[in-house]
Amino acid sequence: MLPLCLCALLAATPPSPVALKAGAAEPGDEVTLTITGLAAPARAEAGIYLSGKLSVPSHPLRALLLRSTDGGAHWTEVLPAVEHSEVLFVEFEGCQGRVLVGWSTEGPGELTLFASSDCGATWKRRAKLPKAVWSEWPEQMEWTDGQRGTVWLSDVNEENAPVRAITTLDGGRTWSTPKQPPQMPVPKPEPEVRGPSGVSWKLSSDEQVTRVERQEPGGAPQVRASLPLFWRREGNKLVPAR
Repeated sequence: MLPLCLCALLAATPPSPVALKAGAAEPGDEVTLTITGLAAPARAEAGIYLSGKLSVPSHPLRALLLRSTDGGAHWTEVLPAVEHSEVLFVEFEGCQGRVLVGWSTEGPGELTLFASSDCGATWKRRAKLPKAVWSEWPEQMEWTDGQRGTVWLSDVNEENAPVRAITTLDGGRTWSTPKQPPQMPVPKPEPEVRGPSGVSWKLSSDEQVTRVERQEPGGAPQVRASLPLFWRREGNKLVPAR
């Protein structure tokens, strides 16, 4: 039998709201979960999304896209593993989803577009984005429908670098530089977004956790999940380190 004090401790420790695979994390690594984006698609069945990366002190381990379909209480990784990278942008038009992932180890690298046609349940690599120089990095991404999209890039090594637009008309399979590039939109407010039925979602954090808050119109904010910032490897999964 387990000692009474241990049983009480186990009963008092709630399960983590997210399941994370260990991936390339080594035993003894302290893995940091960094959330930089929050998306609430207009189609309720698409769920809500948190994006960012898992990293160790020396480099990013992999890009991270978490999906919740129960109002933010539980989260699942849905993006195929992309090591040394992070999720930069998440966009939805109906149930057509697009995610832009960038290699971010030792400087800017490849940009990979992922696509979903089932409201974000599954994602597939769609294309590598063309860069004029290796140090180009995305400033914004926008889609007007499931086929037409634009990514604005600038050279991070050049001060006051001009912004260059590339566009697609086939869902992101091919990209070109338009003669008359569209104007880059104003960055969307973060870390708060508004979802279906006017529900707003917001992120807040401290030194230990990132909190996902939900607020109904006219209601008080409610913390739906608290995601630990620090993790460690245990077998083939990551568990909270603190």
